[in-house]
Amino acid sequence: MPSVIETTSITRKEVLDMMNEKEKLEQQLKSLGEVLESHGVGMSESLVDDQDFPRNDIDVYQIRLIRNRIICTRNDLKALMDRIEKSLNDYFAHRNHNESEEHIPNGNCSLKPDN
Repeated sequence: MPSVIETTSITRKEVLDMMNEKEKLEQQLKSLGEVLESHGVGMSESLVDDQDFPRNDIDVYQIRLIRNRIICTRNDLKALMDRIEKSLNDYFAHRNHNESEEHIPNGNCSLKPDN
């Protein structure tokens, strides 16, 4: 018995909506990265000084929040990319399946002779 997921076909609009969402997530990552750069830190720099106290030259709380948002957004983007990949495969598989059922007359790549 086929599952509900296998019987539903993805539409072009749904794929395009996911692609737009992907662009939004990428823009959000870029903006968050710019905020980190404005503070002079990245994703891997230490937030404590040599004596293991929080650094006093940056807003450690804000940096931690931004790093957390970047990690969550990266995870969301990865999950969305997986969905886009599966949706594109389903879209083109369904589209090719429908095209293969149509009769292609001789002269248009059909190898069957006309009767």
